[in-house]
Amino acid sequence: MFRECTRLLAFARPYWKEWFLALVFMFLYTAASGAQLVLIKPVLDQLSKSSTLPSPTGDAASPTTERPDSAAPQKNLQQDGIRDYLRQFIPEGLRTFWARHTNSYKGIGLLAIALAPLIFLFGYAQDYLKHFVMWRAYVDISNRLCASLLPQSLSFFEARKSGELMSRLTNDLYFTQAGIVILFEDVMLQPLRLLCGLVLALYFSGKLFLLVLIGLPVMLFPVIFLGKKIRKHGKATLERMGWLTEALREILAGIRIIKAYKMEEEEQREFQEINEGLFKKRMKWSKAAILNQSSGEFFYALGLGGMVIGGGYVVGTGSLTFGELGGFIAACMLIFRSTRLLSRSYSRLQEALAGASRIFELLDHPPQLQDHPQAVELGGMEREVTFKKVGFAYNSEKVLEDITFQVKKGEVVGIVGESGAGKTTLVNLLSRFYEPTEGSIEIDGKDIRLVKRASLVDNIALVTQQTFLFNRSVAENILCGKRDASLKEVEEAAGAAYIHEFVSGLPKGYDTSVGELGVKVSGGQRQRIAIARAILKNAPILILDEATSALDAESEKLVHEALVNLMKGKTTFIIAHRMSTLRHCDKILVLKDGRLVEMGTHEELMSKGGEYCRLYQAHQMDGE
Repeated sequence: MFRECTRLLAFARPYWKEWFLALVFMFLYTAASGAQLVLIKPVLDQLSKSSTLPSPTGDAASPTTERPDSAAPQKNLQQDGIRDYLRQFIPEGLRTFWARHTNSYKGIGLLAIALAPLIFLFGYAQDYLKHFVMWRAYVDISNRLCASLLPQSLSFFEARKSGELMSRLTNDLYFTQAGIVILFEDVMLQPLRLLCGLVLALYFSGKLFLLVLIGLPVMLFPVIFLGKKIRKHGKATLERMGWLTEALREILAGIRIIKAYKMEEEEQREFQEINEGLFKKRMKWSKAAILNQSSGEFFYALGLGGMVIGGGYVVGTGSLTFGELGGFIAACMLIFRSTRLLSRSYSRLQEALAGASRIFELLDHPPQLQDHPQAVELGGMEREVTFKKVGFAYNSEKVLEDITFQVKKGEVVGIVGESGAGKTTLVNLLSRFYEPTEGSIEIDGKDIRLVKRASLVDNIALVTQQTFLFNRSVAENILCGKRDASLKEVEEAAGAAYIHEFVSGLPKGYDTSVGELGVKVSGGQRQRIAIARAILKNAPILILDEATSALDAESEKLVHEALVNLMKGKTTFIIAHRMSTLRHCDKILVLKDGRLVEMGTHEELMSKGGEYCRLYQAHQMDGE
């Protein structure tokens, strides 16, 4: 717990000036509030002086009640000694001013009025500064989390369910934010109020103060005992919430398949099972939190009863005035209230730390793909791309093994093979989405692991089968290829991808939004926008992973002609579902079970009658 709290507070360190001022104003606010409580004693003392109590004989008694001679002096000596000790921490001028203005109702009332604006100003200042620091810390945590996730490798995201990550970015982050609020609002302020209450209780009655010291640990014990359970069940609940988020994501993403195969009841049953598991964990969490809160209420009631009995006894012996008893009760109310709030905050903090610990797991996960300390810039490609005995395994399962080939500058390379042969993994290694587990990949003799990744990405343009468009305008999606390109360059790239005419006919032209995941345009149009993005980038290395799969025959022909012109002078890797598009490649790589089994031109491979010939003939028989 201490470690997580320290890490949360560390995010407030850059704002230490505001934090320090908030603490100062918290202290001043607590002192002003405590001064209001001290006014209770002179008010009640004035009331007791002016009251007339009937004597046992029926005659009017004197304005004051006689105290036993044996008790009063002893009490005065002990209590006055405590008060004298506490008063030495108050400046002499303030003590004189206080004594002069607490001898009458008018003076007491004026003091209460004078304290009101101070309480308002100190309270406003401490709350504003606290909220400034805690919300800045929350924003910094969110930014750090995003900055920590984006550099992670593809394998990091593939090893985790997207619903779980979404849950951490929403539910866990929400609870983490709640933890920051608790730390700055209650964990810092309530101990000051508790200390203020303890000092005032000691000031009003040293004897009754001993009862408070005995009862306080009893009240705090269940808080500490139940805190571990709250955190344990809280973390389990957040995990179930991640499962629920993942189930919802799958339902929304696969709604067409669910309806097409009449899977509604099955999906609903699975969702209900996950929800029931979440309910059970949440109830365990709630049970511990409610038990903690109820224990606080129970001990509060016991303490109140004990305080009344003890206070009545002490007043009965004449060793305590009504004013001192009233002040002591008010101080105890402040102590109990602060203790109850601390107890409740402790429970909520344990819940919050369950989320914070999951957030810190992501923050502490080092990116698998980091630039080598001696990494250099890749100015471009001048000679060749070389794969040397490259192998890759995913979770100890080999995907590629002993891949060796060389591609010269300007060559067009086709990559073919059955599904699962490792075609996409091969080009992903070139883009350094993954690191080879064996061998090396070189560009102009430089191992790409010794090249700055940003520089490597600048030299590679990628168009994939699963085209992704941002929920932004057409122009913004194309500009991903080159952020500082002019509108004319965007239009030229769109023209080369044969999408310009379509975009020009849209209501807002290039400023038209494509919608979430590009739902406002067709699959072929999405693909051509992605191709325009790659054309605008104008990188020396081009990767086309099933880039024309979503196009109809007419669009594919137009785009293919544009790509032929684009690929001049560029080193191009093509993965295509239509093998006829690879006939004019300079070189074709044939993969089977993760191995490079054949390499050559279309004519050479067909003459061998091997794997490529078999695949080509199978495609011809399928009616390509």
